[in-house]
Amino acid sequence: MSGRKLDNEERQVWKKVARTVSPRRKEKGKGSAKPLPSREDFANMLRLPPETKEAPRNISGSLDENRDKKTRRGLVNIDAKIDLHDLTQDKAKAALQKAVMRASNRNHKCLLVVTGKGVRLNGVLRRNFTGWLNDPVIRPLIANYAQAHIKHGGTGAWYVFLKG
Repeated sequence: MSGRKLDNEERQVWKKVARTVSPRRKEKGKGSAKPLPSREDFANMLRLPPETKEAPRNISGSLDENRDKKTRRGLVNIDAKIDLHDLTQDKAKAALQKAVMRASNRNHKCLLVVTGKGVRLNGVLRRNFTGWLNDPVIRPLIANYAQAHIKHGGTGAWYVFLKG
């Protein structure tokens, strides 16, 4: 602000303006300073993906260590692929069962199943996938499953190894 004084006309205008405003009200029970956020508040502000358990490497003990190394390096020969994106849970489960049975009938060894990641790695299809593999209809056909290598979809895809 400059150090000049208001003339009479400016003072009259200022008085009219000052009558139309009121001071801000303080909220009851709170001081003028806002409390600092706690550690829990900071943790809730972060948008980190939830901790995910490592995918089981071997269900039945039938796969050798050599295949496990190839899986981790993304050197898997994929015989068939199914994408479950945009399907409801019921349709996705039925499509998965059909794909596993078809791949088994064609003597395929590896099926790549794309579930997608979902929001914060918590998508419905991704979350239910391992439970669907334990369904008695297709469980006898499956030797093992593992999370896919990054070049095949990473955390949004799975390898399903079929018994031969």
